[in-house]
Amino acid sequence: MVTETQKQELITAVRQMQDEALWQQMKNLLTTAATSPDTAKPRAPLGFARGEGMWMADDFDEPLEDFADYM
Repeated sequence: MVTETQKQELITAVRQMQDEALWQQMKNLLTTAATSPDTAKPRAPLGFARGEGMWMADDFDEPLEDFADYM
């Protein structure tokens, strides 16, 4: 994420270049980035799956017979 200070430094650097086409492109990019919605997926609230009937075997934490040679 770009901070306001970084934006101002970038604007100052581009203005010093005296390139009007580049300045317009940077201005458009900053405007678009500032107004575009965040694309991050919203997180599910805590406890959203409570009561959904999840099941776990009673011997879930027991060692597996297939790995007995490695223990």
